[in-house]
Amino acid sequence: MSGSAAEPHASGLDRTRDAYFEAVTAMDEATALDVVRRALARGDDPETLLLEVVAWAQRRVGRLWQTDDWSVAREHAATYMGERATALITEHATEAATPRGVVVVVCADGEWHSLPARLMGEVLRLRGWRVRFLGASVRTRHLALHLQEYSPDIVALSCSLPSRLIAAHGMIEAARRTGVPVIVGGAGFGADGTLAERMGASLWAATATEAADLLEKGPPFPVRRAPASLPFSDEYTPILRRRKALMGVCLRSAEEAHGGRGRVLEGPDLDRTVGELAHILDFLLAALYVGDDRVFTRFLEWTRVVMESHGAPWGHVVGVLVVLESELFDHPEAAGLVARGRAALRQG
Repeated sequence: MSGSAAEPHASGLDRTRDAYFEAVTAMDEATALDVVRRALARGDDPETLLLEVVAWAQRRVGRLWQTDDWSVAREHAATYMGERATALITEHATEAATPRGVVVVVCADGEWHSLPARLMGEVLRLRGWRVRFLGASVRTRHLALHLQEYSPDIVALSCSLPSRLIAAHGMIEAARRTGVPVIVGGAGFGADGTLAERMGASLWAATATEAADLLEKGPPFPVRRAPASLPFSDEYTPILRRRKALMGVCLRSAEEAHGGRGRVLEGPDLDRTVGELAHILDFLLAALYVGDDRVFTRFLEWTRVVMESHGAPWGHVVGVLVVLESELFDHPEAAGLVARGRAALRQG
């Protein structure tokens, strides 16, 4: 295609993006949906609208939250508009001429970011797949029962948070035991397919388009016969058993950092601190489980960026890590990982 032929389409897409995002920014759902309706009426490609308008806008929303330009409530409202726009696009899309198999789209247990999975599912639907979207945070046993009852051609598993990789691995194993292949994706699996392969997934895709392209080659898809051989740390289980006690020690350290010995956090301060500590321990455990330090160190680097953007002090996190490292003196692998995480936090 020549440059002159491509320019009108590109500029039209840019105008649609800008108009949609402007409406989302203004919290104007009616206008946002009207932008999508006009684009559909012009004959714009539904898949392009899903990925280059709705998903594109959602990524911008995420960055605005991360930099503290938007509140959590505003981000949630924008996500709801994205879900409404997604439904509108797929309702008006023409059914694919070539029907394919059945795919179950699911989010890992504890994973509440369902819009990326929903977008992927709708792209697959546009490509001719019969899609069963099970939604956010699905329990492993519920997925296993569904697969035993309905025997789909493949499971598409989304995981946005690395701390949910342990649950994701359980779901991959549940599918393997029922003979159903799994394609995985989402930021939780990292920027390449290393973790996906290590955890026993049949396929990995970086984007919804890539997932759809890969699935066009089948079914059937490969299914691993034996459980995946993770570089599972022997320290994972004993630290998991100590999680509650470690939370208590770290909370006392955080309280002292906030107001001195004897200080007790209450209300929003307590909720925020408990949430931070839970994330630290969950990411540490996930890193030990999958055998990848980056799961923990990248989380801490991201934590510093977010806290600085929100104007929140992050120095107390270093103090918590010092205490945690000391508490884990009898688990040298975990203590070493905490030390590397502390270095990554300071250098971030």
